[in-house]
Amino acid sequence: MSSLRSICQTLAIAAACAFMTAPLAAHAEDKPKAPRAEKAGKHHHDKGEFPMDSTKFNEIVEKKIDLARAQMELLITANSLPDSVKTQIRKDFDTAAAKIRTAAKEAGKDGKVTKDEAKDVRHQAKVFVKQLREKYGKDKDDDKRGGKHHDKDD
Repeated sequence: MSSLRSICQTLAIAAACAFMTAPLAAHAEDKPKAPRAEKAGKHHHDKGEFPMDSTKFNEIVEKKIDLARAQMELLITANSLPDSVKTQIRKDFDTAAAKIRTAAKEAGKDGKVTKDEAKDVRHQAKVFVKQLREKYGKDKDDDKRGGKHHDKDD
């Protein structure tokens, strides 16, 4: 009786292994891998190749400013802020956007924008975003309420 049990167990294990490996082997043969170069062209995200034409770079900067403005307007309307604060936020945003546009035009004054010049413009934009967030952002509200502090000393 025990020999019949061991034979059945062995056959069951062999059948289970065969059923598990068959789909894996069939799946491996289905599609060959695509070359890496073709895959890279799919998701370009409008970053462009450098050196880039200054007009194209300015269009990209304008598009990003418009997206940031839409996000800012969404946040302003979602929060109940006084009209004077909303006006000041818009004014500060417009000032920062003008400085970013000036930096983008300065980067493209020779007709081409290099990768380093684009990085400088992006860095200036990040500095303006950080300044506006410090002035109006969540961090200021959290400090007023005694909320989130990220000090490691506590």
